[in-house]
Amino acid sequence: MELDYTLPEGLMGRFAVVKLWPEVKNAEDECIARLKIAARALGMECVEVNGDGSLVADPSQFVAHDNVDFVLHLHFDTPKNYDAFSFVALWNPLNFYREWGYGRTSRNLTSHDDFISCSSDAADDHVRRMIRSSSTHMAPKFKLYHSTPDIIHEPSLGDGKLAYAGINWDALRAGQSRHQEVLKKLDPTGMLRIYGPHIFLDVQVWKGYDSYVKEVPFDGTSMVDEISKAGAALVLSSQGHKEAGIMSNRLFETLAAGALVICDENPFAKRFFGDCLLYIDSRDSVEQQVKDITDHMNWARSNPDAALAMIARAQAIMRTQFTLIENLRVIYDGLTARKAQLGGKASAASAANMRVCVNFLMPEYSAEVLDRHIASAARQDYLAQSACLVIDGGMSQAERDLVDDAVARARIDVEVVTTRFFERNKTGKIVKTYCLGSVINTLISAQRHQADAFMIVAPNETLLHSHVSVLAGALLAKPTVNCAATAARLTQGDARVNGVHEIIDFGHVDRAGPPGYGRFIFRMAAIPDDIDVALPYLHGRPLAVLVGDHKVAQLLAASIAIDLEEEYPARAWNDDSESDVIRAYSPGALTVATGAMTPELYVPAVVSKRQLVRLLGNRNWLRAQVGALRKEGFTARFKKLIEKLS
Repeated sequence: MELDYTLPEGLMGRFAVVKLWPEVKNAEDECIARLKIAARALGMECVEVNGDGSLVADPSQFVAHDNVDFVLHLHFDTPKNYDAFSFVALWNPLNFYREWGYGRTSRNLTSHDDFISCSSDAADDHVRRMIRSSSTHMAPKFKLYHSTPDIIHEPSLGDGKLAYAGINWDALRAGQSRHQEVLKKLDPTGMLRIYGPHIFLDVQVWKGYDSYVKEVPFDGTSMVDEISKAGAALVLSSQGHKEAGIMSNRLFETLAAGALVICDENPFAKRFFGDCLLYIDSRDSVEQQVKDITDHMNWARSNPDAALAMIARAQAIMRTQFTLIENLRVIYDGLTARKAQLGGKASAASAANMRVCVNFLMPEYSAEVLDRHIASAARQDYLAQSACLVIDGGMSQAERDLVDDAVARARIDVEVVTTRFFERNKTGKIVKTYCLGSVINTLISAQRHQADAFMIVAPNETLLHSHVSVLAGALLAKPTVNCAATAARLTQGDARVNGVHEIIDFGHVDRAGPPGYGRFIFRMAAIPDDIDVALPYLHGRPLAVLVGDHKVAQLLAASIAIDLEEEYPARAWNDDSESDVIRAYSPGALTVATGAMTPELYVPAVVSKRQLVRLLGNRNWLRAQVGALRKEGFTARFKKLIEKLS
């Protein structure tokens, strides 16, 4: 099936979907399979990517803003971790966020560029609360549902059976729910057909059910075909989904199958489909629910024409706004305007001609750092940027030749600036490291009259293409703002789950959450003329005195990554001495800024045994550790504890 659709000018017709758990077969596979079918129908391509933006089919290839129109992220567990426009689907009730860590998972949402709604006021209002004052985000505009590409089967009552599909989570929890009690009562009647995995997490989840039929592949169509054969389906929601008004894929699968829907009291169903569905109330007794289901099935058997007409009316509603083909068409028709709207909110770009000097530090030669810095500079969409690669003047000639060669091949102009990071002896060996603050002070002195704004990017930092635009936009939007900072994504090797970090704490440098460098932009005119009485004496926290007593405009965008495995600078400073300098020059800089979300309780990077004893008596901390154990496993958490005690 391929429809007559004209792709808007300037778009590629290619988008990506993040597949967080490629090794586990689950409902995510079904959703992605259906998105691929819908994309093909519109003459587009949908590709699967890992959480870091690498293609599932070829991990050596990555998506970026110049090879996909957007990336769709279906889950809240990880932040945006690729350099492309990113939608995150608001498909989960709020209790899911609390179970997975409310602050962390909620903050992950705002690392994306935009949001996709499923018409849940609760889910949409969750992000609206977080972005009220944001200069980079807007309330959700587009809709995308847990749906099918289109209607597949005409209305039919099939075999007069009732299909139910699911995992039976209660078997995994060794508990009993109202859903399970209802299914147990229906099991011996002969009207029920249960579909789902035979074994999940080493448990036979449907053991003991005579109505269990088989496992159905997550291919986008097989489940719909099975429901069509049955003729009706039982569509039940969790309590969280009902409270949020979020509908699962079962409703849309059943309508696509041309089958009769028997649904619980999820408000989404009555809001959009009214009397085109049949209902039960899960708050009633189990006996009453079973009676209502049986009565509905008997009614359909006795009134087939009325039942088929009901299905047809429901399918007509679905076609107008709930198929994936229709959702994708609306997204693509409005995508260019939406990006422009969001971009305009974030920054006036080079229209205001605010000159930003971005200094990429490379104290010692590293091909990896060199390539990373040049790539970060080249991908920026801010046109009034001056990129400077700052290297040590004592670098060997061979290394300098490599630098010059890389800069010559760069796609943009990069100025190589030499300064003194080190003192070397006659053989070139480093015998002393100068304070990083003295390097930054030298750069400010040289660039004070050449730029309107000033930035430093550390060797362990990577910028997304919109990073400078977002920061410059904050200064352009409010002339009274003299310093702005984005959030940062903290990466650590191949770890799949990365965090969004926005705390600004110059009281110390936390290895697990450093303040970073490239997060910040400073209005040059606001940097004091006497900065040289403090800045050259700081090595671990030099940006503290640049922030000074200014209030930092903290932005929701997480457009920079900090690699925690490459700490910069290496720890060679005296914390007490630096605190004395900061306290004397700009005491306000020692105030902790928490950003858009109040941080959850966390353990400092290094914990004394006395601190550990105090934490063990803290109920909130213990609860957080139990949650971390569930997500990361005992081995990972034990290693983390050893690191903190070392």
